Amino acid sequence: MSAKNFVKTVKNAKRGIKFSKKFSHRLLGASLLFFGLLFGCALLVWWQEKNFTGSYFDSLWSVLFTLIGQGEFASSPKTFGGRIIVFLLSIFGVALFGVVFAEVMQRLINSQLRKMLGEMMGINNCRFEGHVLVCGWNGRGPYLIRELMASGRQVALIAKERPGNLNSEVFFVQGNPSDREALIKGGVEKAQGAIILGDPEYGDDDSHTILTGLAVEAIAPEVYTVIELHDPQNERYARYAHVDDILYTDSLIADITAMCTHNEGISAFVRDILSTADDGHSFASFDAPKNFDGKTVRELFENFQASGSLPIGIITPPEDGQEVPVSEWTSTVNPDLNLKVTLPMKVVCIVKNKYKAE
Repeated sequence: MSAKNFVKTVKNAKRGIKFSKKFSHRLLGASLLFFGLLFGCALLVWWQEKNFTGSYFDSLWSVLFTLIGQGEFASSPKTFGGRIIVFLLSIFGVALFGVVFAEVMQRLINSQLRKMLGEMMGINNCRFEGHVLVCGWNGRGPYLIRELMASGRQVALIAKERPGNLNSEVFFVQGNPSDREALIKGGVEKAQGAIILGDPEYGDDDSHTILTGLAVEAIAPEVYTVIELHDPQNERYARYAHVDDILYTDSLIADITAMCTHNEGISAFVRDILSTADDGHSFASFDAPKNFDGKTVRELFENFQASGSLPIGIITPPEDGQEVPVSEWTSTVNPDLNLKVTLPMKVVCIVKNKYKAE
């Protein structure tokens, strides 16, 4: 296409777009008129210019090229009827094409804008499956998101306001984490786990956190729920909510700080094994393989060592056979290596992180 013809086509298209703003019909009506004109003109060209010889589709091809000012027919029609057709296509055809093009683009743009705004404002529904849903936000939130994403997990967040510098890959839902509607938007029913953070607005009051735990378990009891508490006295209420695991962040930080103070140089090791967002190591738990039932812990540990893991302990259910969450099983660090393996049992290891440099 020559520069002159290209400029002409663009001008005609712009004219059609301006005309579309005043066009009263909807997209379907404009499309019907456009294609009606297109196929009708092709039929007239086949009649006037070719006297029904050759193929109708060749005439349709000539009409399409006429819309962009190209082809032999567009520059020099042979009959008076052909000149009328070229005139109609140059004015009304291009205008109608501009209408259809403008309407389609407007709808696409509106659709994308709605999607983008919906994600930014947290009003869309999460489509993740097997993800981790973070309920609430506090100062530990950014580090939690970083660790979860470093482990390869998809993450959704429910908070009253979108945090600044939130990773664009995190699906955000604006709302109260204890509200059923917000939890459903966050995809709690399809999540693998839910982490409930303490809200700084309530200080050391754990009631809102426990209420969120109740809401999560009521909607999706199969989701593994971890809740953050401040006061150990409130653990019994959290257990009533049937949450799977409870962390006391304040006491945990105090314990780590004290340990690092009494043992010089150990802080580097603590940072290493508590983070999955680097090329170091971290804790991981695995189910003991079925074929090790009845064998010794020594044989079980040697199997994990052969795969490059460093086993350091086991987690076993209560001896009375009572069904309780894994968080209430008995944890044993450095167990007796001659102990017999009885399934179910979990093995806690230190493993190399699957680190990917950004």
